[in-house]
Amino acid sequence: MTQLAFIFDEALEESKAHARYRKFHEANPHVIETLSVLALRLKDRGHKHYGMQALFEVLRYETAMRTNDPSSQFKLNNDYAAFYARDVMRRYPELEGFFSIRRSVADE
Repeated sequence: MTQLAFIFDEALEESKAHARYRKFHEANPHVIETLSVLALRLKDRGHKHYGMQALFEVLRYETAMRTNDPSSQFKLNNDYAAFYARDVMRRYPELEGFFSIRRSVADE
């Protein structure tokens, strides 16, 4: 495989990941709202940094406790954490730098 082909394949995968995230985000607007509230509460309590993955687990727990229909179990893909961390910080400037981020497909 040539270097150019590898770069093209990598960019295509990044584009697919972003498209999957956007589709999920549009179908589930409550997710970013809940993650934002959790992050803002932590910041108000004096936390300067926190992990988006930890907030994902809180959201999973809360959803599991409120869901009674096993056929409609809520799914939150770990691949979306990087996207949500960036989107929450963009949405709320006071949370800039709250989540540690590293280079990700979410940057593309």
